Amino acid sequence: MDLRFIYLISFFFSLIAIIIYFEINSGKINKNYLMLFLTTLISNFGYAMSVYANSLEAAMSGNLISYIGSIFTIMFMLVIVIELCNKRFFFPLRFGLFIYALIISIFVATTKDSNLFFANSRISTKNGLTIISSEAGPLMFLYIFYLALINISAIIAVIHSILTKKHVSKKNLKILLVMLIAGTLSYIIPLSLDIELNLMPYTYILMEAFFIYFSLKVNTYDIQLNLINVYKNRGGYGYIAFDNKFRFLSCDEFALKFFPELDSIPIDSQIPEMYSDLINKLHYKDENWKWAEHSNQDFKITCTEKAGICTVHLLSASRMRMGYLLELRDDTEQQNYIKGINSYNKELSKLIEEKTLQVTDMQDSIIRGIATMVESRDNSTGGHILRTSDCIQIFIEELRKHSEISGCTPQFCKLIVKAAPMHDLGKIAVDDSILRKPGKFTQEEYEKMKEHPAKGAVIVEKVLSDIDDDDFRRIAINVAHYHHEKWNGEGYPEHLRGTEIPLEARIMALADVFDALVSKRCYKEAKTFDEAFEIIKNDLGHHFDPQIGKIFIECRPQLEEYYNSTMNEL
Repeated sequence: MDLRFIYLISFFFSLIAIIIYFEINSGKINKNYLMLFLTTLISNFGYAMSVYANSLEAAMSGNLISYIGSIFTIMFMLVIVIELCNKRFFFPLRFGLFIYALIISIFVATTKDSNLFFANSRISTKNGLTIISSEAGPLMFLYIFYLALINISAIIAVIHSILTKKHVSKKNLKILLVMLIAGTLSYIIPLSLDIELNLMPYTYILMEAFFIYFSLKVNTYDIQLNLINVYKNRGGYGYIAFDNKFRFLSCDEFALKFFPELDSIPIDSQIPEMYSDLINKLHYKDENWKWAEHSNQDFKITCTEKAGICTVHLLSASRMRMGYLLELRDDTEQQNYIKGINSYNKELSKLIEEKTLQVTDMQDSIIRGIATMVESRDNSTGGHILRTSDCIQIFIEELRKHSEISGCTPQFCKLIVKAAPMHDLGKIAVDDSILRKPGKFTQEEYEKMKEHPAKGAVIVEKVLSDIDDDDFRRIAINVAHYHHEKWNGEGYPEHLRGTEIPLEARIMALADVFDALVSKRCYKEAKTFDEAFEIIKNDLGHHFDPQIGKIFIECRPQLEEYYNSTMNEL
């Protein structure tokens, strides 16, 4: 049996891992993570090169590349572990470790001439693998000592943080500890049992998978932190973030002035019973004053030296609740605003306008965030929310040039673009076994999937129930409810026909179907622009409104330019 493909696959896994890391961390790349992924790619390339070699020289070259890559991979692994443990890796130690790794790498690279690391090397073939047999050189102990030092240091650092550190996620550190121990054993056991199949490439891949997972976890926290940062630069405001299970996530310096005990509460944990004053003032466990039931309502807080007002912001969409954001405001500052209202009316009006804009921006961010979270459950529609929203923006600009389209006012155009990301919120109610199915649906599954527009309308109505803009609420509900209706009445869920279908839903249907046609899905390849526009053209008067459908086709140059640029970015 030819086992060489195992090493080749590990190399491509490493390449995919780099791409995934870039995709999920665009704009905030961690240099240590990046170096670890690159050195792992080099190491796994060396492993693959070695087992595919037909000569001793080629096999040794691949072997030396894998050793050099591994030396720096585990060094950056230690740097990242220290970072995750919220510890300081002092520069002299980090620099000394780098010099030591560099020296070992130089000795490894020159071993062909010096025999300092390997001596009397020879190759044999087994199960398709080119296997190198060598005697250890006099400096091999430097490499063994290096491996032992880094692995032991990493394990000790993680254990120490689990036992002593407060501001770390202990759940993630426990996963990391298991991974470190498993990685160490995957090196020791095959070596001690003289197993010829090297497990290190896949050990490195598992390590990359964990760090990708941790990057995603950090991004999850960032949802809360980004919401807090909306008002962060405004004086006199503070924020405390909790997840949907009332576990403490973070707070800012202003909040610590009101509640200094927050500084001693570990991340991802509930407020301990010992902080009864904090629990009472925030109504944390008050059965008669639940946060979910009093969202967007103010309550007063009095401390020894300060008085403030707190507002609970509920971040949720039906069952997909994200958490809670508690906003603290200095009551004295608010009173100053009220006293100065007559003399500073113009300034106050400007402040109110800015606040309204900020609140609107936050609502838009939450709406888009909820829609993106729903989309993340669907394996086949990556980026669909963003692309259809941009597609609607292009289409609307063209529609505004046609005065014969009744109802296409500037306000309507603005609101449909804002509502577009919510069109598939109903998928939140679709079972994962259907939504994440990597292929075509059965008839029964398709019927279940067809329920999502009606359910989406209910969800959108609940999400926007507290929003004063009736026009936006109506347009968003219609977009979610009717975007799968067809001009000939053969759509779903209500089988509406012609102009019975709201204009916003007819517009959404064109953008939705076009993106589905030109995008690759798990069950089909992307169609060309010629094919996609031909399908839409043939369906005018059947699936699509023939009048606005012709205008959509007129947008082809702008749409092609947008999709080509999007594909280039990806």
